[in-house]
Amino acid sequence: MTSSTSSPPHATVDNRGHFSLASQRAILWWGVALAIVYGLAFVLLLQQAPLKSPQWSADEVAQWYVANGTKIKWGAVICSWTGCFMMPIWAVFAAQMARVEPGRWKVWSALTLASGTLMSIYLALPPMMWGVAAYTAPRKNSEVTTLMHELASLTMTTTDQAYIFAWIAVSVIALRPATQQVKNNPFPRWWAYGSLWITFMFEAGAFAFLPRTGPFAWNGLLVFWSPFVLFTVWIIIQSNLCFRAIRAQREDPAENYFA
Repeated sequence: MTSSTSSPPHATVDNRGHFSLASQRAILWWGVALAIVYGLAFVLLLQQAPLKSPQWSADEVAQWYVANGTKIKWGAVICSWTGCFMMPIWAVFAAQMARVEPGRWKVWSALTLASGTLMSIYLALPPMMWGVAAYTAPRKNSEVTTLMHELASLTMTTTDQAYIFAWIAVSVIALRPATQQVKNNPFPRWWAYGSLWITFMFEAGAFAFLPRTGPFAWNGLLVFWSPFVLFTVWIIIQSNLCFRAIRAQREDPAENYFA
């Protein structure tokens, strides 16, 4: 009997991985667009840049939610739609890491994907909690509103470890000498040092449980402003590095997209 012939998996259709690269580019833009909308809602509607003073009394917290309830609830709506923006972004980062990471088991790439998923949860939950506080403030005791408000603010600032895993993984890949020999690599060695610095700065977040004033309060320099700015800068730079790498991979006729 003559065995049936089958086409090679990638030889006749999309043999240079254009669909994968186009998908990565589209997904990364998707995540970036969601991040921009989330950021605007966070600043303009939720009005949480910076977070409100930890020294507010329960009555002050409740009064603020009553006075700004409509804006806060709409901010919660928009952030519910966009809060998981890191999932598509880290999916592309992980795909690019898997491309340069050796071995069958891409454990560092898997770690970044898991970390991106977890950090998305911690970015999505606080706006929902602020929304609940605004939703219930006119009807509930001020202490209940304050509890939800403080839970949201502390969740936003103290869940730093979810971010740390991903940045450590990026740093390991970027510091590996063989990575720098890979063509169109989006993880240059200098970027490892930047990622490690941000990792170190983010570790201050958990201290927000302790003080209500100063740089370690949840609205302080080291707990809020430093992570807020560094996180934004990191996403912009890493996204740009990946966009450039994807474009170069697509234009390079010698590139093996399935390696």
